[in-house]
Amino acid sequence: MLYRTLAMAMMLLKIRIILILSMFACACGSSSLHAQLHDDGVEWKLKRDRNGIQIFLSKVSGSKFRAVMSVMEVEATPKQLAALVMDLENCPNWASLCKSAKIIERISANETYVHSVNNAPFPVRNRDIVSHVKWSYDPVSGKVSMRSDAAPDKLPKKRGLVRIQYASSEWHFTPKPNGMVLVENYAHVDPNGKVPAWLINLTIVESPYKTLKNMRKLILNGVYNDADVAFISDDELETN
Repeated sequence: MLYRTLAMAMMLLKIRIILILSMFACACGSSSLHAQLHDDGVEWKLKRDRNGIQIFLSKVSGSKFRAVMSVMEVEATPKQLAALVMDLENCPNWASLCKSAKIIERISANETYVHSVNNAPFPVRNRDIVSHVKWSYDPVSGKVSMRSDAAPDKLPKKRGLVRIQYASSEWHFTPKPNGMVLVENYAHVDPNGKVPAWLINLTIVESPYKTLKNMRKLILNGVYNDADVAFISDDELETN
């Protein structure tokens, strides 16, 4: 009985670590996800409402794994929030278990390929992911968005790391009239492996919750008050 209890505890720890690694790989970093998350037929179910942060889960057609939507409001600007996510060197300070993240190819000011490595404690092997990241800015609404899709074949696999094959994420930063910004994050990850999907789906609320808490703390500390984002000009901001 003790052996079974310990084995189950180790399995749950492994599941949680894998999901944290996968979720944050998306955060720092498919077309089907994009279409489904914004479909009127998607049924988001609230799983946590705490400290001004809400976490929702939804089924995704054709996948055993749930998609996650994280929402909060913060006193900031979309530019500051975009600067935080784009500051890859700071990834370990807000993305749990993030070991490193760097741009491996820059296509333009708002499009890159990013490689990130996540430092996993025993018994899970370190994960890495290559993401195709695209940013957009709407000068009319002031909204800033990011979409990230795994591109596992963009970079040769590295020895000792498990390459995440499927991960998709979106960030949306929408300014509100009261000076707040609506922060929305969507993510869907298939961590692979033999762990049952139903167990994984029970563990995916905590990591996005911590992500938004860390993000809010950094923003409110003023770290990105004067940050520059190349694809958003100050002239455009003044017109909104």
